[in-house]
Amino acid sequence: METSGSVGPMTPRIRPIAVALVLMLAAAACSSGSTVDTALGDAAGATTSTAQPDTGAAESVEGKPVVEVPDGPAPTELVIDDLVVGDGDTARAGDYLAMHYVGVLHADGVEFDASWNRGQTLGFTLGSGRVIQGWDQGIEGMQVGGRRLLSIPPDLAYGSQPPPGIPADAALVFVVDLLDVVTPPTVENAAEPVTELEVEVLAEGDGTTIAEGMFIETHYVIVLQTTGEVVDSSWRNGGPITIQIGVEPSQSLPAWDRGLIGLSAGDHVRMVIPPDLGFGDRVDIIPPDATIVTELNILNAG
Repeated sequence: METSGSVGPMTPRIRPIAVALVLMLAAAACSSGSTVDTALGDAAGATTSTAQPDTGAAESVEGKPVVEVPDGPAPTELVIDDLVVGDGDTARAGDYLAMHYVGVLHADGVEFDASWNRGQTLGFTLGSGRVIQGWDQGIEGMQVGGRRLLSIPPDLAYGSQPPPGIPADAALVFVVDLLDVVTPPTVENAAEPVTELEVEVLAEGDGTTIAEGMFIETHYVIVLQTTGEVVDSSWRNGGPITIQIGVEPSQSLPAWDRGLIGLSAGDHVRMVIPPDLGFGDRVDIIPPDATIVTELNILNAG
């Protein structure tokens, strides 16, 4: 998978993969030379994207900010200062956020990273541990359209093991803009197993129509029909995935290859998937004869 050379506000540790679906998609993508998840420092699961979630992402309150380091000694606890109070949806743990940010060193105000410089927003699931603790704690409660200054002590940043470009035990200062909040769906389970694929568009988007061979960026939740248990979720894993649809070898579930063709970017889709169009016997945690139910938020297609 590709990684960016930027530092970003990610935790410098290997990202845990929840279940075999992501591993299966990753293996297929690597074999075909495509990427599964474009990461701003792949280890954290925070992703850069030119696409915004389909809820109508707000423009930033103004252009790239100049970060003014607060006077005084380096912070020993998280300090939050709302520069602009938003009036949109509120960010809660478990929500997927789209953000712009600038980060500087508290010691000298030197910028070490900014999403603005790449022309790409940062997407991540709040509270999933995919960003530094100062972000997980400092962004919760922020509203869309807001701009917030976070002064973060070393123990809520990178501590003694920072990425390149940041000194050990450095306090950091960020100005963050919250552009959009998307809350993970609660999947309605199917009453009975099925033998045929069922596809329902719960909310229509107005983006690109999906055709064979296109790459799509999507969030998804997968539920086991027999128990209603969530067996995999990109929201829980920390960010959306990017897969190519309708290619060989397949990069997705057969039901996705079949059922997403002709839909549009921005669609929120529910599928009830029979065993032969799901995982088959490829995944130990799902019985080979099991019906699964999945919901997908298609963020981008092209």
